[in-house]
Amino acid sequence: MLKLILADDETVIRKGIRTSIDWKQHDVEIVAEASNGKDALDKVLDLKPEIVITDIRMPVMDGLVLSGNIKKMLPDTRVIILSGYEDFSYAREALSLGVTEYLLKPVGAEELISLITKIRGEIINEQLKKERSVHNNIILNENLPHIKSNFITKLLKSEYPSDNNVLEQAGILNYDLSGPQYLVFVVDIDDFLILTDNLSDADKELMKFSVMNIAEELLLASAAGLVCYSEFEHLIGIISSENISESMVKNVCTGIQRSMDKYLKLSISIGIGNVYKNIKDISKSYSEAVTALKNKIFSGKSSINLYNPGKFERKAASQVPYPYNEEKDIINYLKALNTEGIGQTLSNIFSRFAHSGTAPESIKNICSRLIVTTVNCVEETGINIENSLGNNFNPFKEIDKLDTLDNLHMWLLDFFNKMLGLIQQNKTMKYKSIIKFVLQYVEENYQKDISLSEMASIVYVTPNYLSRIFKEEMNINFIDWLNQLRVEKAKALLLEAGSKTYEVADKVGYGDYKYFSYIFKKITGCTPKEYKETKI
Repeated sequence: MLKLILADDETVIRKGIRTSIDWKQHDVEIVAEASNGKDALDKVLDLKPEIVITDIRMPVMDGLVLSGNIKKMLPDTRVIILSGYEDFSYAREALSLGVTEYLLKPVGAEELISLITKIRGEIINEQLKKERSVHNNIILNENLPHIKSNFITKLLKSEYPSDNNVLEQAGILNYDLSGPQYLVFVVDIDDFLILTDNLSDADKELMKFSVMNIAEELLLASAAGLVCYSEFEHLIGIISSENISESMVKNVCTGIQRSMDKYLKLSISIGIGNVYKNIKDISKSYSEAVTALKNKIFSGKSSINLYNPGKFERKAASQVPYPYNEEKDIINYLKALNTEGIGQTLSNIFSRFAHSGTAPESIKNICSRLIVTTVNCVEETGINIENSLGNNFNPFKEIDKLDTLDNLHMWLLDFFNKMLGLIQQNKTMKYKSIIKFVLQYVEENYQKDISLSEMASIVYVTPNYLSRIFKEEMNINFIDWLNQLRVEKAKALLLEAGSKTYEVADKVGYGDYKYFSYIFKKITGCTPKEYKETKI
């Protein structure tokens, strides 16, 4: 129901208008009456009616001043002036104030109803238009990211049939691409996959949205254009200007980098394409910017990379020779636990990457193959990589997260050091188990003729290897330890009543009692006979 306010200093006039028409039947409610302009204005501002009917001549504030104030404060409110004056100057002033109708008194009920019905229809139509507009805006805003992304994708793929189509769609999205020069740059958040590894999808989107907002604000402060994510998840900036200079582009890009560091504590790298004079060539500039950004693997983080055709003619994966000799060296160094050798070999490989300008994809493919070979070598020793490094450890996924040559080099070196550690740990555990078996075996069989060679054959290692690991673990060589064990066993036997030296010697593994006496005196400082006499 529409709200209406009557303003007239004559009570009879107000009553006549109120009672002569069935307002509810016409879906109108008179919500207030006023006898002067000031009172009417207060009620209008408070109740905000759709229609005001007012006289011109009223005390305190006349109808024309009232109409002017209403139009300033509530421009959508319709004002109908009823006047007893036929002077055209009044009507002209009223119309200049935006008054809807200027009627002369007396006004018949049918004439007034006809006018109100007309105004009511106009108000309802305008409300419907506003509702549709709001609804459309809501739908547009909800789908705006998708619409923008679709526009950018088609633009980058040169799918628009003409320049006019591009400019028309850009205008709808409030993008200024009037040119006549165009340039594309591509922004990459350094270590994005590492930084967002443990973030929720919502937090990842918030980070990307913040980066886009800052980049857009700084670009539009210097030139026309747009900043948006493409379907390939690249954050791209398109500069549209009459004259795009290299210094202007670098200023925009360095400004974006500084703001990212200052406000988001993020490092970003940027690839920049060439300037073109045809809007259709935006796709070329974009392709160049993406190619330029790949140079980040060599230039490092926080880099700005300008497109250079000669510089970016990278070798394809099939043209890059795989380092078979270095692979063999790495395997041999792993088996020998040679950390220094592995480090030097990796340095040689990565130095060759840098000097030959190997494509990033090829570098990562080669690194992946080296990892596969290394893992196979390590697992051949009986080591379970998953159990040792965790089920979630995925070296290939980790490599994908790295976007500079230095990061790849350091990560791969760390990976090989972990493999060295596993091999060393495995060897330590193996020889500890070997030594444990040897100790137990000798404890149970010391009275037999035991030699280092015989013991080595029992545990399936060479005598030299057994000798070395026994000395490392026990801090004494095997034969000396065996003799000490036998002498300790002999001491107990010598103290038994009626014991004979030659009998004790035989019981502890010495077939020659004279050699036994020699070893006994060497270890204890006395002969078996002297030891027995001092203890009994």
